[in-house]
Amino acid sequence: MPQVSDIATIRNGYAFRGRIEPDMSGDTRVIQASDLAAGRELDTAALACVQLGAKAERYQLTEKDIVFVARGLRQRAYRPVRDTITGKPIITAFGLLVITAIESRVLPDYLYWALNTPRIQHAIGKLTEGTSLSFISDKNFGQVDIPLPTLDKQLQIEQLMAMHRQRAQLRQTLTQLDDTLVHSTAWSLATGITE
Repeated sequence: MPQVSDIATIRNGYAFRGRIEPDMSGDTRVIQASDLAAGRELDTAALACVQLGAKAERYQLTEKDIVFVARGLRQRAYRPVRDTITGKPIITAFGLLVITAIESRVLPDYLYWALNTPRIQHAIGKLTEGTSLSFISDKNFGQVDIPLPTLDKQLQIEQLMAMHRQRAQLRQTLTQLDDTLVHSTAWSLATGITE
């Protein structure tokens, strides 16, 4: 089984000296670990801006990059920049790893899915270091084994997961409609007023 470092490049986020001081006129937006949350779209317009100039180019994210929270309890992969436009380059702060799939070997959406599966998460957990604040280094992260089916099968898995997300959204919409209907009916029964 190949390791992450065999099928992707891994780099650390930008190491700021001290605390990140937002500058609304800055030329670069910064993703910090606190900006990432499971199941929530990242609002790129709300990211802190800083002034980095040409230094930002080396750290700039693309829509295909995967961001991994390498420090703390929320060690998981995110796809934060998909379909977002800010007009400014977006980088990550130190403590976040940027994983770029080598697309001749692995599809970005497949790699993102694989990194968040319970088995891979468990393998990552075994490689974390630290006692009070756990972290995984880019070197250790690169040693995580990833199952690698053919690109065709990876695409099938991507499509299956996309259908799963669509079904989850439909279930959520149906639940909201059901709640509205039940509450409306109960209100009508309680008051005799139909809405």
